[in-house]
Amino acid sequence: MNTSLTNSYFDLLKNAIESVTSYTLRIARDDEGELCYELVDGFGDVDGDPFYDLEDVEDYINNNEDIEEFLKSYKGR
Repeated sequence: MNTSLTNSYFDLLKNAIESVTSYTLRIARDDEGELCYELVDGFGDVDGDPFYDLEDVEDYINNNEDIEEFLKSYKGR
């Protein structure tokens, strides 16, 4: 995936999460310096393990019906 598409996909997922929850999605580095994504609650605490692929983030957050509907409206599914 090219950088432009990755940034757009990240922004879409982040916007979906922030629109219907008190969480955000951020780009981070793990202990080995590898790029990852973290779900962060409203207090700044990381929730769970990091994700190494944005598709895994989408799969995880789609358990929330409001997020699923938000994403469907943007992806035209």
